[in-house]
Amino acid sequence: MLLSSRLPREPTRLRLAVWRRLKRIGAVLLHDAVWVLPADAKTREAFEWLAEEIEEQGGTALTWKAQGLSADQDRRVVQQFRSEADERYESLAASAKAIRRAAVGRRRKLQSGQLTQAIRQLRGLERALRLERRRDYFGAPGRIAAEAAVRDAIQDLESRLSLKEGARDALGH
Repeated sequence: MLLSSRLPREPTRLRLAVWRRLKRIGAVLLHDAVWVLPADAKTREAFEWLAEEIEEQGGTALTWKAQGLSADQDRRVVQQFRSEADERYESLAASAKAIRRAAVGRRRKLQSGQLTQAIRQLRGLERALRLERRRDYFGAPGRIAAEAAVRDAIQDLESRLSLKEGARDALGH
């Protein structure tokens, strides 16, 4: 599916809102204002709704169901989807590692509240991973590493928290 749009220059928030929406659904920018998604009922509906909203805001939008003319073109588009998804997965993995490092990397004594807060942040990354899986249309290879980074960080911090709370309970606090 292709979406081509033109929005009024002002207010710029409209352009930003459309761009964010396109990124949220996993669309890839092909050229100028031409975006692509794999063709299925869900993506078609997403583009149709967005086109309607663009026109309601005074812009113009066209949607097409397209077919590449060569297998090489199709491979390049799929690779672009995977590459962009891998970048997002890499960012999520790096965030998980940074949260874990910040929670346990201090030389001072770990506090239960710090661990709990870090675990809460990691649970937020789990939700972000679920969103990313929905818009990872072609199974980017970075998904496995990102899921492992988040899962391992959560398991590590939860085990540290359990040990800390178990030690506290043993001391009668």
